[in-house]
Amino acid sequence: MNNEMTTSDPLSRELDVYNARRREWLESYLNQFVVIAGDQVAGFHPDYESAFKAGIQVFGVQQPFLIKEICVTEPVYVVY
Repeated sequence: MNNEMTTSDPLSRELDVYNARRREWLESYLNQFVVIAGDQVAGFHPDYESAFKAGIQVFGVQQPFLIKEICVTEPVYVVY
């Protein structure tokens, strides 16, 4: 059942890492973008584009990775 959870919920491990360390990162990395694959944090970047380039450089194009902005309040997006 655990494999089904991982397969149906992509990047759940990365989101768990982000949620576990978010408060800690808010102090030093507010409004920066973190790059995470699995349990590995590949760094913090001032904008999405540089975070994406770093993610490709560190993890390549075959391994999924998460880019997430570190912010006090999570933005809410509405799609119609």
